[in-house]
Amino acid sequence: MSVAAILLAAGASRRMGQPKPLIAWGAGTLVVWEYEQLMASCVDDIVIVGGSRMEDVRRALGEAARHVVFNARWPQGRATSLALGARALLREGRERPETVVIQNVDQPTRPEIIDRLVEARRAGDHDAAQPCYTDAAGAVHGGHPVVLAGRLLEELAAATEETLGLRAVLDRHPPHRVSIERDPAVWLDLDTPDLLDDARRLFCVGG
Repeated sequence: MSVAAILLAAGASRRMGQPKPLIAWGAGTLVVWEYEQLMASCVDDIVIVGGSRMEDVRRALGEAARHVVFNARWPQGRATSLALGARALLREGRERPETVVIQNVDQPTRPEIIDRLVEARRAGDHDAAQPCYTDAAGAVHGGHPVVLAGRLLEELAAATEETLGLRAVLDRHPPHRVSIERDPAVWLDLDTPDLLDDARRLFCVGG
């Protein structure tokens, strides 16, 4: 029962002021660290979708660059990268995964979170699984990453910005919610430089 991941790392990251995949993170860059976290989990196949600063991202990844596909349409939105990653997993000769992890490079996570979501989706044969958490006001929110059944790959491959991308897929297949209350990793989103120091401390990495 294989588990694949699509690591979305194509955007220009204008609010961050530098490409997010190339942010200094630990001993290297964020994209390399994300790749290592995925491979330390139950994931056994991965597609890294790149776009902006593609050659720099490839160099940063070293041998792992063999997993990269280039999205020439990255300026048109994240859904184009999601669709390209799904098509890569559907390519002839590649085993269709039972489960697919959708991981954004600017939302660092932990292997144990991925494993827990994959197991929850698999145990209930859910179409999707997603972490959730409760805010200070008592409202429950969905977090990340999202985990999908491999049978939804064709829907992902057809995703567009006009059809709301991943959001539309989750509207059609409401995710099973997995409560993860005490780990900020499920809601952390690296949008601006002021978030980096706290995020590095959370994951015990330098930069």
